[in-house]
Amino acid sequence: MQDLDTDRMVTFRRELHRHPELSGEERETARRISAMLREIGVDEIHEQVGGHGVVAIIEGQRPGASVGLRADIDALPLQEVASAGHCSSRANVMHACGHDGHTAMLMGAAARLVRERPERGRVVLVFQPAEELGTGAPAMIANGLLDRFPLQAIFGLHNWPGVEAGKFVIHDVPHMASSDDFEVCFHSSGGHGAMPHLSKDPIVAAGLFVTAVQQIVSRNVNPEDIAVVSLGSLQSGHASNIIPAMARLKGTARCFKSELRLHLEQRIRDIAEGIAHACGCHMSLDYMPSTPAVANDPACVRLCREVAQGRWGRDALASHPISMGADDMGFLLEAVPGAYAWIGNGSDTAALHQPNYDFNDAILGKGSDFLADVARHFLTLHHQP
Repeated sequence: MQDLDTDRMVTFRRELHRHPELSGEERETARRISAMLREIGVDEIHEQVGGHGVVAIIEGQRPGASVGLRADIDALPLQEVASAGHCSSRANVMHACGHDGHTAMLMGAAARLVRERPERGRVVLVFQPAEELGTGAPAMIANGLLDRFPLQAIFGLHNWPGVEAGKFVIHDVPHMASSDDFEVCFHSSGGHGAMPHLSKDPIVAAGLFVTAVQQIVSRNVNPEDIAVVSLGSLQSGHASNIIPAMARLKGTARCFKSELRLHLEQRIRDIAEGIAHACGCHMSLDYMPSTPAVANDPACVRLCREVAQGRWGRDALASHPISMGADDMGFLLEAVPGAYAWIGNGSDTAALHQPNYDFNDAILGKGSDFLADVARHFLTLHHQP
């Protein structure tokens, strides 16, 4: 069994950072994770769970409940611009969300839990792929994660730039939004720009849709709720004097309530159909539900706060607004009670998903201790599986 000290955690994290892999391609990352788990001395290692997912088991001294600790392992399609010695070695791929740090913190927690095993129960370490696509958690669940390794609770930790380094933010309300994508296409026969009366114009339809969809939140959503509908792409035509035959728009809809999520989809569909009819175009809509909102279990929130304050004092906790960003940890928290906490990456560090982002190595030890203590505390409180 290897004691993963802070220097080794930093080295491991930077190895992952130098060799990032995109969602669904995390073969080498999973190999590195499994190799380190073997060095640490966990009791079981299960590979290729839901793709390149890795699950490891640490048994307590006596039987008891089962608790999960989860970290995401994939990188983003982004070119790194930082100059650190551990920069990405791959063009247009980098760890711009800190998944390398999340993985290293969970590995540090594993080492602590092997060195000082819980008095009872079992810890299930979940190294999850494809979070950035929102497909990793459901793929692991579909591959039997929760059937093969039943859990009474699951916990995770995400770094958060803009929060003082090492402070914990533990929300008691849904704090990361559901995320659904959509693609609307308006089709017509096209025509000559000099004779618009002889054709139907999908660009006009697209323009009306751009304006109308912005009214969904302001006119169809209760002001007490939070929702976002954004368009990120509009593609149509290539010449000034040709009315094209198609206009395509892509966007995202986000909120925190399941019923509002369905309402947003219906309003987008109604608007697209109405505009197509008014403009004489045909319409197709591909609505792609992705991740549910991330909502913590109240009892698990209390447990996390007790752990943080019990070890580091009342000042260990910080407050921060909820985020419209998404995370497929929401799938796991729909299936199992748990909590997804944030740990401050630093008040002056680059934002997530930016080319100059880097994980703050100074928080590795604290994050590992938090995860290990949360697992121990939960297993102490829950004697029976």
